Amino acid sequence: MASESNSGLEWASLPKELLDSILGRLASMADCIRFSAVCSDWRRIAYENYRNPPCDPRRRHQLPLLLVPTPDSSTDARSLYDVRRKRLYDFRLKVPYHRRCAGSSHGWLIFVHDSYKVTLFNPFSRKSIHLPPIRRLFFEKRIRDEVDEMSVLPDFEKYQYEKKLRDEYDEEEREYVPDIDEIVFYNDSEDEGDDLEQDEEESKDPEFGPERFHESEYSVVRGVLSTNPEINPNGYFLMVIYGTQSRLAFIKSGDEYWTYIDQSICDQNIRDFVESTYQVSVDKGLWYWRDIVYRNGLYYALDHFGVLLSCDVGTNLKVERITELDRLHNKWNHKTYLVESSEGDLLRVIRVIEDEYHYEMTIKFVVYKLVDFCGDPHWAEVNSLGNDALFLGDNHSISVVASDFVGCQPNFIYFCDDCDDFYYCGGPNDIGVFNLQDGCVRRHYTLAHSQRLMPPSIWISPTFL
Repeated sequence: MASESNSGLEWASLPKELLDSILGRLASMADCIRFSAVCSDWRRIAYENYRNPPCDPRRRHQLPLLLVPTPDSSTDARSLYDVRRKRLYDFRLKVPYHRRCAGSSHGWLIFVHDSYKVTLFNPFSRKSIHLPPIRRLFFEKRIRDEVDEMSVLPDFEKYQYEKKLRDEYDEEEREYVPDIDEIVFYNDSEDEGDDLEQDEEESKDPEFGPERFHESEYSVVRGVLSTNPEINPNGYFLMVIYGTQSRLAFIKSGDEYWTYIDQSICDQNIRDFVESTYQVSVDKGLWYWRDIVYRNGLYYALDHFGVLLSCDVGTNLKVERITELDRLHNKWNHKTYLVESSEGDLLRVIRVIEDEYHYEMTIKFVVYKLVDFCGDPHWAEVNSLGNDALFLGDNHSISVVASDFVGCQPNFIYFCDDCDDFYYCGGPNDIGVFNLQDGCVRRHYTLAHSQRLMPPSIWISPTFL
């Protein structure tokens, strides 16, 4: 019988053509990951196949898996759940950061540390990329920490002190106007009392109280990469939605500082639109973005009211408005997603949520498609996704061709909790599947009660590297 070491050498010496053929026949995500774990030679074959995929669409796009806590609630590993087979895979992925993922894009997890530095981590290759801190988050933290001291200052002294902090943390300037009242965007008065009662009750629970809201891991609510950094290590971008006002910032590989999308880079067309539509200054009008997608060399950002921006983050930064405000969905507890379909269309997806006994639960989705892009672009409701299936949550919103994957259902929306839902008693348990045809929601994965304070689940696209 061959020794264990000789057996390993025999596996490594198999012809590349045979290994390519074996890899091409693997349909299961778990089998592909196991293939790359056999030895360094097999891992190299998997890497080459990923960088230069064949024509088979199943090899170009992988079906997302749900990254969930391990059965024993490990603090340094996560498990993978396959929604098609309704099963938890029997292997673990090492994830050294025991905190919420601020995003998942192209197989990379996005983490924000207490220093507001950002780390990209690929749990399949175990590679990390460390990015500079988002300095404006320091400004927000200082304002929160010092709000009591600032509140007793006269208006102008308060303005001068805030201006000093803005200069220190590269925050945009703000004109001094005494006695400014905070703007409230189209608040639903019928829900306001319930929201206040809910907030008051949750604040009594130290596990779900408001002090958790300002932890650094919740300071970025979405992050989208332009491409996989392992494929283009010197030419990728990362755009995020950050801070309490949900603003936009991006960074290019190799940059030492983040670039912020604010009034300083807006043309007069956007300035006029913001001030006339929202009736606020430009900086306030560039708040409350909900999702981002990278498409055909441009980033697109969608806000709560249907306003779509395109952002050319190349050599000459350019921001353009695509759609008008429409107020189709005004409730703040509704979630908004932006997805590129398999046909290249931009979809605006509204997740309708109701509060059931202090649980936020999804009851349906409404889907709109961007039409007349070159004429009068606007959002038109659609009743079918065709052969597409969507995967939505804190991740880079994903669409796949369902027929490319056995068991994946067309016209379905697979969803998991967004970061906001973590504050509700019971933890992030709003995980399920929505059938756009019959309008039914079905649950497919439930966290154990003991895992309610574990980092929330998130969709991830395997890279096998």
